[in-house]
Amino acid sequence: MFGYYAAAATALFSALLISPAVADQQNVTGLQGTWSSGAGLVSTGSGFANPVNFSFTYPPVTGISYSFTDLGQFEQAEYQMQANGSQPNCITGTVLWQHGAWESLANGSIILNPISIDGRLQVQDPCAAQSNVLFQFNTTVLISSWRVFSDPQRGPKLQMYKYDGSPYTPMYLIANPPNMLPTETLSSNLTVSGDGVLSAAHESVRKVGLAVLVGVVGIVGGVMAVL
Repeated sequence: MFGYYAAAATALFSALLISPAVADQQNVTGLQGTWSSGAGLVSTGSGFANPVNFSFTYPPVTGISYSFTDLGQFEQAEYQMQANGSQPNCITGTVLWQHGAWESLANGSIILNPISIDGRLQVQDPCAAQSNVLFQFNTTVLISSWRVFSDPQRGPKLQMYKYDGSPYTPMYLIANPPNMLPTETLSSNLTVSGDGVLSAAHESVRKVGLAVLVGVVGIVGGVMAVL
């Protein structure tokens, strides 16, 4: 279920050799704004995730959304569904959210460096032993290149490419200034007590194990809790 984020370490370094993005003057806009795939119903900002109380509001459709500021902040929101060919009734739903800082590399690639303690990932699998699992989550993301086109019906269209050169789902500009939660660390009061209770902003869940996920550019660590 986490295959999207799995990557060999060597892939990172080979990705850094990918040709740079088209020069900024050839893009119809910069990166600033909130970008969303499809009908624009998945969006960063307050309507998707509340990392303080470890909760998500599920959109009516799947999709991805990224927000960027010219000052170097980003926010990422994704809602994905994965079918199970051998068990058609066992559809896995995954929502994730993280934010942090982005920076441009000399070759035109972009690195998204999340605030590690703030990221959240929720997996719902009706056929799993634990059907609803929440992770404290973070993964560094390498965007090997990007380009903003002009769509005649929908305006600015962002096409980004992953660390291995494969394309993201195209996204369209839905807000500028971007829709984002506060860009500072939001989980400063997050604690894990000696008896394994994870607490944040007066919300507590029982810690049942540790999760280590492989990220696109690094190793993701987190606390796994059952809701």
